[in-house]
Amino acid sequence: MDREDLLIKWLDGELNDAELALFKQLPEYASYEKLYKNAVYFKSPIVNKEKQFANFKSLLEKKDKVTSRQNFSLKFLMRIAAIFVVGLGLYFTILKEDLVKVNTSVAQQTNFTLPDNSEIIVNAESQIKYNESDWNKKRELKLNGEAFFKVAKGQKFDVKTELGTVTVLGTQFNVKQRGKLLEVQCFEGLVNVIIGKSNLELPAGNTIRLFENNLIRKKISLIKPTWIEGKSTFESVPYFEVIAELERQFDIEISLNNFDGRKIFTGSFVNDNIELALKSITQPFKLSYEINKDQISIFKNE
Repeated sequence: MDREDLLIKWLDGELNDAELALFKQLPEYASYEKLYKNAVYFKSPIVNKEKQFANFKSLLEKKDKVTSRQNFSLKFLMRIAAIFVVGLGLYFTILKEDLVKVNTSVAQQTNFTLPDNSEIIVNAESQIKYNESDWNKKRELKLNGEAFFKVAKGQKFDVKTELGTVTVLGTQFNVKQRGKLLEVQCFEGLVNVIIGKSNLELPAGNTIRLFENNLIRKKISLIKPTWIEGKSTFESVPYFEVIAELERQFDIEISLNNFDGRKIFTGSFVNDNIELALKSITQPFKLSYEINKDQISIFKNE
């Protein structure tokens, strides 16, 4: 029995004792076992399933070309994807056996649980990386994008971004890091935000935003970030940041014509209706738009 047949029967729980012993001798067995073990940490996503399946199929096709030495057929890879990934709204990999990487694509959100039962909801087009084997000793992860955290009480918990580090013991907060923007909202407890040599304490009901080296601290009345309930909200941000978020939430491309994208926008848009979303961001500036499949043009009439 070849490796592919052994793996399929193992995934289906159909190996007899002799086949299981043979399967455990494969050099890839440890990686398969770790992948299966980590799958239990992931929960049902908030996701467009058809779009997610298409995106993941594309990823598999690319992976199949790069790792041709595995000689696995696309059909075989898709079967593994169906077992581990379809319905999760994300893909994750195990690097060097211990480094777990969680990614969401455009138009996707997902939630998962860390080994200490801390919960994370990840916004569209974001990435989280953490070391599983050291987690009980060092609760630290890297974030590129946006995520909401419900941290289980315990030792220090660090969220590292390119622009700063957020440190807590156990609380609820949101971190957004996109390009030159870092925004932290605290909904419960107290968080420390380290930016350069500055260490800022942020109690519940407060937010800080760093954009192009300008730091703003404000009060908030929210009890949770609006994006986890299907609405993207902005306060005094450049218009091009709003456009970028719209592209992430709807998996579209937008061109902005005859309008200064640095103008400041305050408002929101829903994440499940493109027409309503476009009206919400164009009407305040009396802009017009045209939709051509997944290509959208926003412009100011002369």
